[in-house]
This record gives sequence, C-alpha cells and structure tokens, in this order.
Amino acid sequence: MTKKLIIIATIINLFLISCKSDSTFPFDIEYFILLFGGGSVIEKEKAITDPTQISSFIEEHNGIYYSKYEDESLDLRYIIENDKIYTGYGTEVTGTRTLFGTKLQIYIPGKTTGGSGYDKNDEMFTFNFATNQNIYLFANAIFHKETYAAKQGYNYKIGEAIEELKQYSGDYYYYDYDDTKKYYILIDTSGQIYIDDNLSITYSTASIKNEVLTITYTKIGGTKIKQELHFYDDKLIFGNSWINDQLQYEALTRYDLFTPYNGTYRGKDGTTTITLTVASDKITLSTLTRYDTFTPVMKGNTLTLYQYSSKYPTKEHKFVFDNNKVTYTKPDNGGIVILNK
Repeated sequence: MTKKLIIIATIINLFLISCKSDSTFPFDIEYFILLFGGGSVIEKEKAITDPTQISSFIEEHNGIYYSKYEDESLDLRYIIENDKIYTGYGTEVTGTRTLFGTKLQIYIPGKTTGGSGYDKNDEMFTFNFATNQNIYLFANAIFHKETYAAKQGYNYKIGEAIEELKQYSGDYYYYDYDDTKKYYILIDTSGQIYIDDNLSITYSTASIKNEVLTITYTKIGGTKIKQELHFYDDKLIFGNSWINDQLQYEALTRYDLFTPYNGTYRGKDGTTTITLTVASDKITLSTLTRYDTFTPVMKGNTLTLYQYSSKYPTKEHKFVFDNNKVTYTKPDNGGIVILNK
C-alpha cells in the first residue's frame, strides 16, 4: 500500500518526487540520468528482458539505499540483496523487470480481483544506477484508458488539437482510495487534450514524437510544468517531469548491508542488559522503544543508529563490529558498552 500511495501522491500533485542535488557526482547529474532516458519508458526493442542478465546486474548493486530530507535525516527506502529488491518495510518489489544500460524498470500490475481503490492501479518504478553508487529514482504513474467522453470540470485545452493524437483518443484515469476513477487528461476524437480546470493554467503547449506526448503549462503564480507522457500498450505512463526546468527525481544514497553482522548481541551497562539484534531488514536496540524514531546505517563494520526527535538534536548510537564482539558507544558521552554475540 505504501508504494501505491507514493504513486498516487505523484498523480494528485501533478509532479514527481522532488529533485535532490548530489554534490559528490563528478559531472552534471541530470545529464547522466537522461543518458539512458531518465524516467522514460524503456523502448521494447532496446529492453533487456533476460532474467539471468537482470539478476546479475542487480547483484552488482547490493546495498541499502536511503533518501535524505531537508533536515538531513535519513529514511531507509530500499534494500537490494542478491538479485532481489525490498522496500524499507521488508516487502519484496516484484513485477516485470526490464533493463537498459544502467536503468532498471519494474512494472507492477494492479489487482484485477480482490482489490479496491489504490490496489487496482498499475505502477512502475525506474531505478537509475550511477557510478557514485547512488540511485536516481522515478515513480512512474500509470493511467488506463477508456472511451472518450466529455467530463465536467475538464474544459481547459492543452495546446491545439494534434492530428496524430486521434489514434490515442480516450479518457485516461487511475483509481482513487474510494474506488472512484480520477482522470488525468482527456483526448477527444479530434486530437484535442483536456485537463482539470482546477490546475489554474494560464498557458500551455503540446507535441508528440515517437509515441511520447510532451505537455508544458504555466500555472497561476508562474510555476512552469513540463511532462513527458508515454503511450504504451493502451495506457499512458508518466516519464520525465520538470518543474521550473528542474528534472524531478529522488536521490538515494547507498550504504552497506546489515546481513554480514546478523545476530543477537548482549552486554551489561551496570545492572541493565543491552540487547542489539541485527537482521537483514531490521535493527532493534533494547533501550529504544517503538515510540523512538531512528534510522540504522551500516558503513563498513560500523553501524550507526540515528535517533531523531522533534524536540532535541539527533543522537547517534555507534556500534563497531569485530568478530563476535561489538563496541557500543552511547550518545551524549554516555560511555562504552561491550556486547557479545
């Protein structure tokens, strides 16, 4: 459900996840991302679909990937281990996988039976793997098509009618939480595009090339939007998107896996027993409760738990692994505790 909410948030806000800069990259990030098309749909004739090749590629990028927020806090987003990708919640990301260059796309079909609301939506994620070991991630919203019919509240025309768009005539929609259809764009039988009047657009253009529809529009207040939309198997798929000329993506930073240190470690801090439990997808520390917010990060043989609070500065719990022993440095000069496996 969580990843579907990400996709739906993308649709509702009409732009992709916000762009994050990365000063460690040796040249222009946007140039690298777009080298293999960025968030665009991989063309069928260029796509690698061989499972063995794709598994081998994924294994080369094993690690744990984090996003960084404006307050510098980290959020565990994905774990890549062996040839599998998991969300930060431990759910395996499964679907149709295609590869082109250093770009991996995973297409996840929605539920056709037994599902409702968001669960019925198809979704796709595009992972761009960089030489700095980071990932530049796109969440590709997917819209299904039904026969064109004018809709109330969809009177604003994007650009002029385009002859080539006649073949794509239809109403493109996704399912909202309450199982109702929400429409992104409508294309009438003359090739004219219509979009939600509530977007308050002052100027717009549209063009199509190689089954990719590019729309640009300016909203009241001056925000400029550019979107590339791919017609693919009777669907419309979000590709690259720019806001005020900035490509939209999520930058994920790679750190090391927990797995080499899996196990339970215990030690005494005075009369208190401290227990650290390491699993491939989860870290627990007995002195931190479910009400404490923290993010675990492994770098080499050092595990750091960043404990966050809205009231106090971030605290760092550091654990250095050495064979079956762990040296735990408590935050706030709280001393050192030795834990044994």
